[in-house]
Amino acid sequence: MSDDLDARPRGWTRLGSRAVHRGDHLTLHHDSVLQPDGTEGTYDRLTIADGARVVAIDEDGRVALVEDAFYPPGARLLHVPGGAIAEGERPEDAAARECEEETGRRPGTLRQLTAYHPLPARTSAVAHLFLATDLRHGSLRRDPTEATMTVHWMPLGDAVAAVRSGAVSEAGSAIGLLLAASLLAPS
Repeated sequence: MSDDLDARPRGWTRLGSRAVHRGDHLTLHHDSVLQPDGTEGTYDRLTIADGARVVAIDEDGRVALVEDAFYPPGARLLHVPGGAIAEGERPEDAAARECEEETGRRPGTLRQLTAYHPLPARTSAVAHLFLATDLRHGSLRRDPTEATMTVHWMPLGDAVAAVRSGAVSEAGSAIGLLLAASLLAPS
């Protein structure tokens, strides 16, 4: 059985776009589109900043997880440090900044683990994941939304177990912790 590439849908074409809402952190667009099957339709999408997240591991093999209150789910969640990449900022610089702001430790070495699309059906934003080692003392600089944030240092294996149990449920954190554990596993 052959795969007929010419029979596959060609993709989406934007025919027009209207900004329905502009906020401090996102813009909601209502687009007129030509759908993959050739029919016209509408599609709602978000424009948000790309993000950077960091799996920070200290000299004792412990990983930094921050616990913070999130408004939409109405819960405190454990996750790796991270946040939005400022306009003109390199992903690795954002990762180092977020690590220091949220944990008080500055990476000496950063290694990119991967980049992924956290919500491709709604935004083209990309999240960049880094492994941070050779941590140095820095200073906490949290914004008002992070006032109740706490830092937990735990062995990487325990953090991976927290992913498996659902105690760490944020997607970028799960991806980063699993990739870091795989990369650092003894050969």
